[in-house]
Order: sequence, then structure tokens, then C-alpha cells
Amino acid sequence: MLYGVTGGLAMFQTVMNLILAPLVRKCVVVFIDDILIYSKSWTDHLLHIQEVLSILQQNNFHVKMSKCLFAKQQLSYLGHIVSKQGVATDPSKIASIKDWPQPQNIKELRSF
Repeated sequence: MLYGVTGGLAMFQTVMNLILAPLVRKCVVVFIDDILIYSKSWTDHLLHIQEVLSILQQNNFHVKMSKCLFAKQQLSYLGHIVSKQGVATDPSKIASIKDWPQPQNIKELRSF
């Protein structure tokens, strides 16, 4: 993506949603500049990766391998942990709230 392009990220997401339309919400989610591929089984996942990369290649998009993660069982994404169990809040993001001392008076309660 070129720097300085107004609306570049929105345009990228729109283009990805258009070219990956047959796979969106079946095994692919596009969010801003990320393409997430999910599957129920390992063999399905390999096929989905192959389909996505093939579609990108057909449309003259190139993948920068240093920015890719493949076949992860769990990943941290936008403050959440995504895994086969579902989506959960990343514990490191809420640690300060959980460790906050219990208010002992009305002034401490208000400051909380």
C-alpha cells in the first residue's frame, strides 16, 4: 500500500472483500489490512490458504511473507485471543483492571 494515499486502507479492504467474496464469512475475514483465514480442520485450512493465495495471485496481489502467520492454533488480534474455543479478551489487556485494589471508601470508589 502506498503511503499518503487518502482512504488507502478502506480501499484495500473493499478490494479484498470484492475479490475474496466467495470465501468471505465461509473461511475468510478481511479487516482493514488483515486477511484472517479460519477452518474447522487442518486439511480444510490448507485448501483455504491455497484458495486465498490463488485468488490474490490471479488479481496481481503479492504477499509479503515476513508479515504472514500460517496455521496458528491461537493468535492475538486487536486485544483478543482467537482460538478454536472462540474469541476471548487478551488477559494482558485487562490485567490492570483486575489487579486494581478494591475501593475502601467513597472517594476511592469515585476515583475508580
